[in-house]
Amino acid sequence: MLSDEVIEKVIERLVNRIEQGNEYVLEQIGKSIKKLGTLTPSKAQELVQILKYGGDYDKIIKKLAEITKLNVRDIKKIFDEVAKHDYEFAKQFYDFRGKKFIPYEQNFALKSQIDAISSATAKKYIEMARSDMIGFGMADKKTKEVTFKGLKDAYNELLDEAILNVGQGKETFDSAMFRQLKQMGTGLKVVYENGRTMRLDSAVRMHMKDAIRTLHNETQTIIGKEFDADGVEITVHENPAPDHQDVQGKQFSTNQYDADGKLIKKGEFEKFQSDEKAVSYDGVEFDANYDGHDRRSISQYNCYHYTFAIVLGISKPEYSNEELKEIINRNNKGFDYEGKHYTMYEGTQLQRQIERAIREQKDTQILARASNNEMLIGESQQKITILNHKYKELSKASGLLEKKDRLRVSGYKRVAIKK
Repeated sequence: MLSDEVIEKVIERLVNRIEQGNEYVLEQIGKSIKKLGTLTPSKAQELVQILKYGGDYDKIIKKLAEITKLNVRDIKKIFDEVAKHDYEFAKQFYDFRGKKFIPYEQNFALKSQIDAISSATAKKYIEMARSDMIGFGMADKKTKEVTFKGLKDAYNELLDEAILNVGQGKETFDSAMFRQLKQMGTGLKVVYENGRTMRLDSAVRMHMKDAIRTLHNETQTIIGKEFDADGVEITVHENPAPDHQDVQGKQFSTNQYDADGKLIKKGEFEKFQSDEKAVSYDGVEFDANYDGHDRRSISQYNCYHYTFAIVLGISKPEYSNEELKEIINRNNKGFDYEGKHYTMYEGTQLQRQIERAIREQKDTQILARASNNEMLIGESQQKITILNHKYKELSKASGLLEKKDRLRVSGYKRVAIKK
């Protein structure tokens, strides 16, 4: 399996394009508002009609379509890269079982499965990137409640708001537009069927991690059947979630079937996955509950552990029990920050929150800069300074590495503003 670091870099190919598209949308919207703020009401009305029914909105849709096309193309390449790496790792088990190992390029049964999964992933990505699925949070004029508006509706609503405030002078215009620009400045969001929204770049990152995890699990199932695997080993990473920190690195038996495909004996791994007490291959018992709650299934529900198909008794665990215990101890030892104790896992969650907040404020500054709204430029830059300081303090206190790639927004540059 490719390392977490490599997978992160692979996914960033797609996320970087999404971020560039996000910045392009914000800049185009900001430029539209800047133009309107310099016109008379009658001229502004004429321009709004052009912007709504052609002009900048068409440019935005075209740009997003180009990004979608490039990312769909790369999804297939990424999946091939991951599957091939997994398959070649399993060659040792084919050799042990005396099974013929077919080179990846010639294993057409496996490759057809990979193609099917990559196609399904690409389809879901295309649906996520549709213009009616992405948009912005917009504050209602009466209730002040922020609700999701599709891209076209949000764009048109902002233009209508600008028309109402044209001709009042720059300071008054900027002040009137401040609230809506601030809401849109948090960046493009995607809406799900349950009404939940998420930043588009975060959604794509999560979607691709889930898809690669599904790909890996499906590939391992196919490969495991080919070499008669009888167990799985769970991968290991630093700073695991509490309900999985004691199970990572362990090996478990899997379901046993007869020649007709009838279940003979339920595997310990399947017991763990179905919230039953399970026993690892080295005899450690795992209750279905952890801290009063069902444990999450491995490699599901936002868990980024993976499993490898293995031959029990032949595959030596990658980590010894002593090494696994050291990882748990480091995680639980944690650190103190702002008068509170955190595990290392909790520290990583705090880092992700601050990283998202910094990206949002940088997006806000890009929109503010493009629209020439100095009030919003000043506020966003001040918040970025505070958040950067908080991020450095947290990283220093915890010893966690700063993930500067997660802070970077290519269109952002700090500017001097009038006092």
